[in-house]
Amino acid sequence: MDFLQMLEGGDRERLFKRLRSGEINEAQFEDEVCDLALTGLTKRMQLHVPGLSSPEPDDFAGHLTNMLKFITTLSSEDSQSKKILRRAENAQTLVDDIYTNWGKLRVVTQTYGRVLAKRWTKRTVSKREKILLEAWPGMNPKHRPDFEVVRHGLKGGNYRDAIMLPYINLEDLSFKKSLLELMVSRSEVHPEYFAFSDRLPFKTAVTVKAVEPAAQYDQVMLLTDQNSRDTYGSLKNIDTADVEDVVWTGFAFQLGEGLIVLETQQQLYRFLWRCAELLWHDIVSLHTVTGTDNIDGEAQFGLAQAIKSGPAEWHSVSEMNISASYRLPQPFSLDCLLRLAGAERDAAEDTFWALHEDPGFFQEQVISLVQQHLVSCAEAFGKENNLEPTARKQAGIHVVLDVCHDIIIWEAIDADLKKLKILRESFSTNFHLSERLPLEYEKGMESFMFLVFLAWRYAVPKMMHLLMISHNFVEYFEKVTDPQGRHVDFRIRTSSNMPPILDLLSSFYDTKKVNMMGALNILDKLGRLMETDPVQRNLISAELIKEISKLAALAQIHDAFVRHQPTIQITSQDPELVLHHHYGRFKVINNLEGYLTGTSLGSYTKPASSFMYPVGKKPTPEHTEQMRQAEFKLNDFWDKVDKRKLLPKTGKTLVEWLGNRVTVRTLHRTEPWKPIIQSPTELTPIQNAFQPFPDSTPDGNDKLPMEPRKKQKTRGEPSSTTEPATPPASAQHATPTVSTIALPKKLHKTMTAFFPTSEQDRISRKVVWKDFLHAMYGLSFQIQKRHGSEWYFEPSWKRNAPITIHEPHPSHEMTFDKIRFEARRMARKYGWSSETFVLAD
Repeated sequence: MDFLQMLEGGDRERLFKRLRSGEINEAQFEDEVCDLALTGLTKRMQLHVPGLSSPEPDDFAGHLTNMLKFITTLSSEDSQSKKILRRAENAQTLVDDIYTNWGKLRVVTQTYGRVLAKRWTKRTVSKREKILLEAWPGMNPKHRPDFEVVRHGLKGGNYRDAIMLPYINLEDLSFKKSLLELMVSRSEVHPEYFAFSDRLPFKTAVTVKAVEPAAQYDQVMLLTDQNSRDTYGSLKNIDTADVEDVVWTGFAFQLGEGLIVLETQQQLYRFLWRCAELLWHDIVSLHTVTGTDNIDGEAQFGLAQAIKSGPAEWHSVSEMNISASYRLPQPFSLDCLLRLAGAERDAAEDTFWALHEDPGFFQEQVISLVQQHLVSCAEAFGKENNLEPTARKQAGIHVVLDVCHDIIIWEAIDADLKKLKILRESFSTNFHLSERLPLEYEKGMESFMFLVFLAWRYAVPKMMHLLMISHNFVEYFEKVTDPQGRHVDFRIRTSSNMPPILDLLSSFYDTKKVNMMGALNILDKLGRLMETDPVQRNLISAELIKEISKLAALAQIHDAFVRHQPTIQITSQDPELVLHHHYGRFKVINNLEGYLTGTSLGSYTKPASSFMYPVGKKPTPEHTEQMRQAEFKLNDFWDKVDKRKLLPKTGKTLVEWLGNRVTVRTLHRTEPWKPIIQSPTELTPIQNAFQPFPDSTPDGNDKLPMEPRKKQKTRGEPSSTTEPATPPASAQHATPTVSTIALPKKLHKTMTAFFPTSEQDRISRKVVWKDFLHAMYGLSFQIQKRHGSEWYFEPSWKRNAPITIHEPHPSHEMTFDKIRFEARRMARKYGWSSETFVLAD
């Protein structure tokens, strides 16, 4: 039967146009001709749609429909198999096209890199977009098109590019370096290096019906670790029973998904080469590039060097996420994850001891918790009741419970990562991609993934609670009770005017959405929205944005394990048994809440006058006595927690109950007022100023070296009074042995706000967040902006001692209390004091 003659003229013309443009190949052309012809035949016969109605006994069309449905059911899998097998015959053609364009791109980027970078970066955004659209007509206009497809429930083959190539969009590629970074990463290494990461969106693509599911055969496709044109995309016969194990490791691909990866890479390399042609339209010699030319890497100035030669800087979280999509996939590193988990654990412990030591910080946390619980109680029990005593009681419990919760969670993650590292080091050889991980190591990694999953389940309700009681969002929630009227819960009202940021945040409470969209993708979209829309950003409270940062840290750790190669198989042990084990570790959080319930702590959470702590005012006898009274009352609060509840029920104080999760510290307390006797001609430092820093220094001799990084001037002689607008790019340091650090004037001014020679100097100072970043960069810290308000600082001279600091929200200025709190942490971690920083000559 000639199906082509059965098509209408318009359908035939459209199909031939797509075939000529290369949008579809001959096999796809034949499939679509057949599908359109049968669809038209069905309509002309007025057949019933299967499943919608039952045909009458004498209804010939209905019986024919049911028969076709039965035949289709029997042969659909076979039909799909034939389609995929027929496409597999053209796999070598795809590979040849990929390697040809890859080779040509590699020659151009490594030979003409400097000019290529210059021509792209000098163009305006509109001119860049014009090139991109000419190279890829119909390119998705917005950031993360895959997220929007899943979020709005869109389905169909039209969304294949949005799912499989989400980073190919105008908004991201029109950035100054995005296209250049993509060219560098894809040309520096063989296509096989990206096969695993290019395969990751396949499951989502199948879910939204953008591609057909991969059927299982007795053949698999080899892509990973195949670095030649002859072996890349080759087929291997294998026992059907072993296909699942081989595919699961990530070494081999099922035919369907392997072909999708090849077709995706073909599109991408064609696009990149076309962009290079458009940038080099006036260079005749470019058209003679074959992709097989030899390149002398040392003699040429490649594109990678051209990108790196620019000034060093830190970027926003959205810019970092965009850049990560265009760079080489990062290798799995337990050391990096350990540093992240250690920084989060240290931050939780610092907060725990600040609540013991600093009445001002304690009061700030309590006031916030009282306001939160007032809103929560009003929504649950009605605003007509006197809810303040209940809210203050809950605040007194949660000021203890919340910080202990964070300590327990991150200590468990840190401890298990250390065990994994020891276990990994017990295997002397590297793991081959074609083999499963050693069983003991795989079980350890699988168990850790369940631990992170459980930590996520503990963290999400806390974030959602803060979201629900936020005064900007409370109107969008409604109260729901069970039939007995005992349990009160809340759900989001369906509203057309819901703020976009609330719609994104509520996605975390839907496990199905998180699995479909990916937690990091939701956070990425959230970060972009907060950066581009200040109104949406200001709807988020400081407490809520900190909880978002904690979720982001968990999501980052989980994502690293998901991308591990060989793939970790979640089938080696009973999931319920593993979850029960970890739940037992976290059950101590529920136990602690039970110990504290009923404790009368409301008297310590009264209005601000109960903890008057004038540390930010001029030292006087009255202020000194007020500080001492506030510290005495804070001691009384923690004594009550220990003696009234924990000791009778556990025989331990809170610190003893936490065990090795915290390290005992000596708390600073204000000395009684002593008059200062000073001669008229001799100046002495203030004796009674509050000194929040311990006398001891961290263990070890690692100290920041003397010389800071200096910016290389390229225009004229440097002025002695002019400070660089951006931090210096690089520096050479001697062995860190000195105790003082010489800084330029601007950096010195910033750091002396944290470590002043007298407390009065700090009281009158505020630090702009951007100035703090410049100072930390000048002190040789590697800086990363994470999701939420958290920034990660890792000293290059002591990499195992990173610190996380939250950016002030919604303002961008660090006030006295914030400066004082972070100064304590840095002093304890790095041994810095008021004598550390001196002005450079």
